[in-house]
Amino acid sequence: MQRSENATTPCTDRIPAYLIGLGIGLAFVVLCEIGLLVSTDPTLVTDGQFLVGAVTSVPFLVGITYAGYWLRSGALSPDRYPRIGWWCLGGLTTFLLVNLALIAVVQTGSQVLVFSWIRWAVAFGAGTGLLVGCIEGRSIERALTAERAALRAEHVEEQREYLSYLNSILRHEVLNAATIINGYASRLLAEGSLDERNREWLEIIIDESEDMSTVIDDVRVLLQTTERNYRPEPVDAAHVVADEIRKLETTFDSVVVEASIPDRAVVRADDLLARIFANLLSNAVEHNDAATPRVSVTVDPGPDTVRFEIADNGPGIPNSELESLFDRVESRGSTHGLGLYLVARLTERYDGTVELAETGPEGSRFAVELPAASSDGDAEPLESENTSATARTASTQSL
Repeated sequence: MQRSENATTPCTDRIPAYLIGLGIGLAFVVLCEIGLLVSTDPTLVTDGQFLVGAVTSVPFLVGITYAGYWLRSGALSPDRYPRIGWWCLGGLTTFLLVNLALIAVVQTGSQVLVFSWIRWAVAFGAGTGLLVGCIEGRSIERALTAERAALRAEHVEEQREYLSYLNSILRHEVLNAATIINGYASRLLAEGSLDERNREWLEIIIDESEDMSTVIDDVRVLLQTTERNYRPEPVDAAHVVADEIRKLETTFDSVVVEASIPDRAVVRADDLLARIFANLLSNAVEHNDAATPRVSVTVDPGPDTVRFEIADNGPGIPNSELESLFDRVESRGSTHGLGLYLVARLTERYDGTVELAETGPEGSRFAVELPAASSDGDAEPLESENTSATARTASTQSL
């Protein structure tokens, strides 16, 4: 019964239909036998041998028919069909030959009983072989599923180790190099003996090194999101947002921030939560061409989720970028880069959502919703390490 398990043919795909047809066909034969006996000799219907054979055939006929529908429903891969078919045919043939030998030895006076015996042998043999084939098929499927799961787990573990190594390289090699480049370029720019052309080149070097550091830092955060030991904890997002607003005002002197933040808004997240708001806030300013960039931040705690809205007075987002706004970019040609993709990944990590709620010539508004942490049994929420009392007080009023 050795068959190729990978090659399926139209005949193979029709095996469930063949089984259904076999079960229904044998049931029809039983009914015809009963009808024939009733019309010729009704006493044979109640004969012990015939009655026992007919009654014991019913479970096998039902099983054969049900097995056909069960296979058709996709319970097993079509790769298992040929072997199941051979088991069914092998059981039928083997049991039929054994019973034909018994019929030749045992003298029966009625041809009807001989025919019924043969029909019973066919049903019993086919049903038994089919049962063995289905059990074996399920065992093979489970073994293959377990093997694939083990291979996937091994592959994932190898990928995590590789990503951890890449994270280390980015942190210790590439990021340090970018910092050194930025430092030396800044020192050269501070010298007064440079001409305008050299100053322009140094400014480009500084800007590019800062952009490189930002991208590297975002990539490191993305690598952290692949870690399997993630455990969500209660985090006071109100303090985290207030801290990021303070950092934004420190970085951009001309920005005006208006914030409506409650004293407390606890969500289930981790220490990467700040990157969501840091990227959205910096995005609202860096791509803002207004004379005075304005950013509005609103935090609205609800019973099940906490909603965060960050709006700006920038030029809006072009229609050509809307569909791929949160997608991974293949180059730096996108005006929104890796930041929004990172925001999408982190909100997904926290079982939340992010969307561009509104955009146009008067500005854009992003909305983030994160699951609220249950107050029952939760530990004291985490706070950003850099959150100061001044920032917490200032975040509750217009900044």
